[in-house]
Amino acid sequence: MTIEMELVGVRVQMPASAPILLLREVGGARRTVPIYIGGPEAHAIDLALSETATARPMTHDLFVEMIEKLGATLEQVVITDLRHGTFYADLLLRDATGEVLTMSARPSDAIALAVRAGTPIFAEEALVDDAGIEEDEENEDEEEQMVEELRQFLDAVNPDDFAS
Repeated sequence: MTIEMELVGVRVQMPASAPILLLREVGGARRTVPIYIGGPEAHAIDLALSETATARPMTHDLFVEMIEKLGATLEQVVITDLRHGTFYADLLLRDATGEVLTMSARPSDAIALAVRAGTPIFAEEALVDDAGIEEDEENEDEEEQMVEELRQFLDAVNPDDFAS
């Protein structure tokens, strides 16, 4: 069984300055599932959330356009599993014939596509049971502050910072 989730946003986990994607269940206990992601992926999600226009299409914009041009739709994104510290996700696409196709994706890419396409996000109930964190309302203010800190981090970072 799957649980509908909402994207709370991305924030920076201190002191390591590691971006975290936050998904919260829409109903029920409103548990939050934190997923560590990379800086470029956080930036891509933040661009979509803030509806920031770019001079040229970003990779996720291109993929959403390709899906549409092929006559398909991104029906939903499902965060499916957590194995050895790594989250997994599936894209459920409906092709032009009506057949539903499932494709594996990194959660950060799946969420970046979902935000751009206006697609609902779900998570497997067992995953939310294992990885979900119950938070109180006081933490929501702190969460908003952390999202703002991530935006400041993303504004200051450049691709060379991630070069090996």
